[in-house]
Amino acid sequence: MKTAGVIAEFNPLHTGHEYLIRQLRSEYGAKFCVVVMSGDYVQRGEPAFFSKFLRTKAALLSGADLVLELPLSVSTGSAEYFAEGAVSLLNRLGCVTHLGFGSESGDVYAFRSAGKFLSQEPETYRRLLRQFLKAGMSFPRARYEALSLCPDDSEKYASEGDITDLLSLLESPNNILGTEYCKALYKLRSSIVPVTVKRLGAGYHEAVSPDAEYASASGLRKAFSSSPGTDKMEGLLHNYVPQACQPLYLEALRQRQYLTFDALFLPLYYTLQYTDAKTLSRYQDVTPELSERLSGIFRRCSSIEELSAALKAKNLTSARIHRCLLHILLHLTKDTVAAEREQGFALYARILGFRRQAEPLLSEIKKHSSIPLVSKLADAPKTLSPSALVQLEQTIKASELYRAALPGTVPGSEYAQNIVIL
Repeated sequence: MKTAGVIAEFNPLHTGHEYLIRQLRSEYGAKFCVVVMSGDYVQRGEPAFFSKFLRTKAALLSGADLVLELPLSVSTGSAEYFAEGAVSLLNRLGCVTHLGFGSESGDVYAFRSAGKFLSQEPETYRRLLRQFLKAGMSFPRARYEALSLCPDDSEKYASEGDITDLLSLLESPNNILGTEYCKALYKLRSSIVPVTVKRLGAGYHEAVSPDAEYASASGLRKAFSSSPGTDKMEGLLHNYVPQACQPLYLEALRQRQYLTFDALFLPLYYTLQYTDAKTLSRYQDVTPELSERLSGIFRRCSSIEELSAALKAKNLTSARIHRCLLHILLHLTKDTVAAEREQGFALYARILGFRRQAEPLLSEIKKHSSIPLVSKLADAPKTLSPSALVQLEQTIKASELYRAALPGTVPGSEYAQNIVIL
């Protein structure tokens, strides 16, 4: 039984995502589609625009059969950590046969070659990478420069492609994630087969264009949050959102039930007031240098964006800064993340939603999964290990903060939330 896995944020889901799921069925013959999705916080180090349950329903309406939640540490990790954690979860389910992702090129052989090369990490590459990081480059830039100076001996590591092909892949955010997915598959020695569907329409950072058939998620977020007028919102929804999801999005937008990072500035500010630089440096991704700078300047800032801009440096991308701030806010420490990585990233699989027709898939997962499947939070203490329970509870607490900050929503316990079933 062919089962396709999709790693996603759906922040928000648009017609391009629907196209990917449809192609995995028609082109690769997948009977079921499992989505492992970021919860209420995403890899760019920000809260998700819409809540995880709204995005889960959108995914099910757009062709997904089952949606599982990525743990907090995975969903807010670097591209490498995000990819390896998400691939590990899919691999541990024991029944996923293919991993599908969108890409600019649509050439899966290039991704497999790049993933294999990077999973081997030749000594020359490692030495150059350390050198450029020490010189103050951001990780993406340092990796690119290190690879550009590597001798073209990739045939030792892969049967297709060369360093030039690898560098071209790393020029696009979507391609970077695809490369990381394939790298993770090699590192895990997974039997899951990677497949890619060529992306159509706007690029990752591009604004919404009236001439484009498909929009980028980042373009839609910007357009939605800056379009209080219902007419404009309806136009965006009609053009770029699957028809079945349009009423769902429209209601949320009318009620202003979406979240930006600035909505969490006050709790972050409060946290920083009572946390010294030494303690800040214990949080994931936060260096001692950044913690000292942060302690000295946060009182002069009145928004997340202002604080992020004040922290900007040549060795820090905006996404890295946002992840640092988010990890401080959510109390995600380096020790916690290291322990989870040591144990295999995702220590459970929590169901956010499923289609009733996917019950045979759930049966297969229950038979073959090497990690517990969580459907009722109240039952989690009976089935999860102590480490898995800690991971789940940290994700739950983060979601409860999200819900408390979400306009038009009554704060409450995550335990009272029902799984989405269609």
